[in-house]
Amino acid sequence: METLKIDSSQTKETLTQLQQLIQEQRHALKNGAATGELARQMAMWEQMVRQVQTDLMLEKSAQLNMLYELSHNINASLDWRRTLQSVMNAVIRITEAERGMFLLSNDDGKLDVEITSNASGEPFSEADLKFSYSIVGKSLQSERPILTTNAQIDPRFQNSDSIIAYGLRSILCVPLIHEGEPQGVIYLDNRAKSGIFTQEDLAILAAFGKHAAVAIANAQQHRHTDLALSEKVRELTILQEMARDLNTSLNYQRVMERSVAWAIAAAGAEAGSIGLIAEEGLRWEATVGQVEPDKSAALHSVYRKKPLMESFRMILPLQREERPIGVLYLTAQDRELKASKLEFVLRLADNVAIAVENARLYEALRQANQAKSDFVSIVSHELRTPMTSLQGYADTLYRGAAGELNAQQREFVEAIRRNTRRMQLLVKDLLDISRIEAGRLKLTPRSVDFKDVLTEAQHFIADQLEEKEQVFSLDVWNGLPKALADPDRLTQILINLLSNAIKYTPYRGTIAVRVWLPSEEPDFIRCAITDTGIGIGAQDQVRLFTKFFRVDNPDVKEQPGTGLGLAITKNLVEMHGGRIWLESERAKGSTFFFTIPIAMPEMSLAF
Repeated sequence: METLKIDSSQTKETLTQLQQLIQEQRHALKNGAATGELARQMAMWEQMVRQVQTDLMLEKSAQLNMLYELSHNINASLDWRRTLQSVMNAVIRITEAERGMFLLSNDDGKLDVEITSNASGEPFSEADLKFSYSIVGKSLQSERPILTTNAQIDPRFQNSDSIIAYGLRSILCVPLIHEGEPQGVIYLDNRAKSGIFTQEDLAILAAFGKHAAVAIANAQQHRHTDLALSEKVRELTILQEMARDLNTSLNYQRVMERSVAWAIAAAGAEAGSIGLIAEEGLRWEATVGQVEPDKSAALHSVYRKKPLMESFRMILPLQREERPIGVLYLTAQDRELKASKLEFVLRLADNVAIAVENARLYEALRQANQAKSDFVSIVSHELRTPMTSLQGYADTLYRGAAGELNAQQREFVEAIRRNTRRMQLLVKDLLDISRIEAGRLKLTPRSVDFKDVLTEAQHFIADQLEEKEQVFSLDVWNGLPKALADPDRLTQILINLLSNAIKYTPYRGTIAVRVWLPSEEPDFIRCAITDTGIGIGAQDQVRLFTKFFRVDNPDVKEQPGTGLGLAITKNLVEMHGGRIWLESERAKGSTFFFTIPIAMPEMSLAF
């Protein structure tokens, strides 16, 4: 007799054949068959039984190996749900179940149906999701597998409504327990037939369940870790986006409104307000959505420095360096706020506090600058009229229109004229720097001849050059293109730089001006003003273009000045789109460079 292959269908065929032979022999014995023939038949039957036993043993061994491989795959698989589906399909084939499912424990300790499969290897619909809750519950509670060959008459489940209602018969349920924690269950049934599952099926599935429980516990742990990491990444992304959004503009009202909007989104709220501490207690600065803040509860949270978390509202104190500055008040009516989000929203509130404080400081600074600019503007305008009168009368007296002056009187009038001019220059500089800082100084650029502007500036400083007997040289590049500049402000730039060069260069020194089109910046005209003056040290060059800064040098201190000229000049150059810098050493003179863009042909000059 040939050795049978490991195939359950062939094993069944062998058993059927054996039963048929036995029946035939019984019939032969009744008809007086010889005992020798019976002995021969018995020997053949024994061989067939041994073959069936061998086949069954090999088949069960193959089943165990397959389940072992599948349980190993659950651990190794990145897509463990797909692996569970493959396991369930294999279990159904092995046990000949009508259908099966994996039920896994969720975070709340309840069971969720995760994987389903029928005899065809396809998931079944939710409408067919009818199983024995009593058997599943009992298996988990006892931590033992349960097998019933006919649940309809099994006395253990006579009171189970689901078994009776759904007509369940053959049921096999194995709990998945890892380190005393229920991970879920494997549930198999056959609603049409009784006696489908055997004790061997139970033993095989229980052994597999131990492996599966470990694998599922590990997979769940990995999933929780991945979810936690994903949540942290999401939170960091939100915080980064919020910081970028709030720092885009320090506009006070925008920061307040955007802060509330970000907090609402992070908390899953529907509306919210932000309040800042003020003399009246809390002043609500911005509101998004429909909300009526409870001022008493908000103040209680602020001064206790503790958040208030309820299902319908979150109250989050805002602090800077342990100092309370305000509160975020978030509410929800049609949904429940989750306590699990409180920690993240608190971190977000810390970032909101920083943005709010920066915006508030910026607003205070803006208002202070505005007040200063308004004050300077008012005072400057008020001073102009009397100074103009003083200058006019002093000039009249100096010319002798009111009678000849003696030497002392002439000296006094000249002092008045000189100091009045200083006052006029100071007022002009103050007005310029104030308008620049307030953004009210506007340029009117047009195509201008740089050499013509330079000639005008040269006329203005001619008396200063003559008074100190200094040598002035001018080198303008041939074919220099026209500049795109406001002619009045370009003249002011040149006069400021030339006046400084003259002021800090000794008698009979040299002032040289060079204008050219540099090869490395062909779109800009470059101007260099070089003097043979006192020079500037490296440590002072860093601060030279800041307001009111003057070099700590006796030769500088004795010269009149406000420390505003270079700051104004730098701003004017940069408003044109150019840049300014210097090269200098103490006692070796200085060279100031600046650039102005050229006027492109056919370009529109309307700004």
